[in-house]
Amino acid sequence: MKKLLLYILMIALILSCTACGQFVLHYGDDAAEEKPSIIEQIFRKEPKQTTFTAPLTGEEQTADTSSQRPYAVMINNISVAQPQVGISKADWIYEIPAEGGITRMMGLFSRIEDVPSVGSIRSLRPYYLSIALSYDAIVIHGGGSEDAYSDLETLHADHIDGVRDSRAAAAIFYREMSRASAGTEHTLFFNGDKVPALVSEYGFRTTHNSDYQSSLHFSETAADQGTTTAAQICVTFNNSKTTSFTYHADTGCYTAFQYGGDYADGQSGEVVPFANVLVLQTQMRAYDDYGRLEADVVGSGSGWYFTGGKCIPIHWSRSDTYAPFVYTTESGEPLSFAVGKTYAAVIPTDTGSVDFS
Repeated sequence: MKKLLLYILMIALILSCTACGQFVLHYGDDAAEEKPSIIEQIFRKEPKQTTFTAPLTGEEQTADTSSQRPYAVMINNISVAQPQVGISKADWIYEIPAEGGITRMMGLFSRIEDVPSVGSIRSLRPYYLSIALSYDAIVIHGGGSEDAYSDLETLHADHIDGVRDSRAAAAIFYREMSRASAGTEHTLFFNGDKVPALVSEYGFRTTHNSDYQSSLHFSETAADQGTTTAAQICVTFNNSKTTSFTYHADTGCYTAFQYGGDYADGQSGEVVPFANVLVLQTQMRAYDDYGRLEADVVGSGSGWYFTGGKCIPIHWSRSDTYAPFVYTTESGEPLSFAVGKTYAAVIPTDTGSVDFS
């Protein structure tokens, strides 16, 4: 009975539309546009929107950015330089020891133009540059060791320097003098929205070479790779620096804790959520009287991967300076990352360690 009533109503609607003729919208005296009939409006299907996968997070997006080069930004991480600004927009955050027992961070940004301010910015070291090249990234830094400057030249790395390049310093960088009480070295920031124009001016390549291929794989079931509980993680870099993480089942992400507080963006106030926590072990050694370090980030080693409150022991490998990192489980299967942001620590095999429960 209900179906019969529906058919009668539909027929009546069609007949009424036919009797009334075509609907016409008038835009002035000389223009007219035919409007779709009511039946056409009811049954017309909207075109399905095409989605793409973000190359560094695995998230769905409406634009295809798989060929776009990211930016690798050197970020100050000593206690007096907190809070960092702009980090909530980074896709990956690397934390690696520098000289003197401190750590420095490097953020990978897919869309630097969407970040109003980033900082504070610090100097570059060769192993940070090597990791940046594994992503074919454009490097943004504020100075560097002489070895880093030498590598920038010999490796033909595209970079923007806020210390030795006066042109770049004037175009995108500025000093946040409210932080000067801790030292002027902690005051360098830059405006992300000004970066693309400078990149164009410098003639940097903005897309990957045709032979570039990412090794990252993403899965909604990445946590199924692990069986050991890891709701609490403590990463020790040396006897003076640790970073800890807490898993939140309601969000499926970890949040970081250092220097007595949550790892949060000083601009937005957002506590940065990490779907993935990656810890890589490698050999590190001091090579001069100042204590500057060398780190073996080409070659192979072991590590740990954490997601969904679980731990997966892993292996990492990298064939040369321009090659991406390849991650596998202990059984040799390709590692799948969870969709979302990643924190990655590189720790020395002698003084570094990881504890979790």
